[in-house]
Amino acid sequence: MLVNGVPGNSISIRDRGLLYGDGVFRTLCAIKGKALHWPLHYLKLQHDCAALGIPCPDEALLCAELDQVLAQHQDGVVKLIVTRGEGARGYTPSAAVTPTRIWDFSPLPDYPPEWTTQGIKARICSLRLPAQPRLAGIKHLNRLENVLAAAEWNNPEIAEGLLLDADGNVIE
Repeated sequence: MLVNGVPGNSISIRDRGLLYGDGVFRTLCAIKGKALHWPLHYLKLQHDCAALGIPCPDEALLCAELDQVLAQHQDGVVKLIVTRGEGARGYTPSAAVTPTRIWDFSPLPDYPPEWTTQGIKARICSLRLPAQPRLAGIKHLNRLENVLAAAEWNNPEIAEGLLLDADGNVIE
């Protein structure tokens, strides 16, 4: 794990990502030490940061940090989290912010081989996602709806839950 380019696994208790979910993330697949589709992920990261008013870290800086992570791991899942950084108490963000960059690595999931040939079992979650156009499509850190939806079942045969909006449209 890297935090602001330094190996470590701790962030400030005053980081707005921890306090308010004030940040965004990207999840990348790494194969043979290369992050798949990085340019597209960076474009999406720029979009999501702009939507929340968080300065997007420079691509060269992120690429250097990603190279650090991938130098130690070849195949797996790389997660990049960008928070607004530390701030004063209260919801209002400071005018001057220094975003926090967090990189994490996990092994590739070991899915059962029959999932690729027979499909998976999914369920429709009872939790409905609210309409919030300003956050639509943004991978922001406040994922409480997803946490609550995933807690609705405890059946290892069910691989996924489908999330609907109030009108019954499939969202996730």
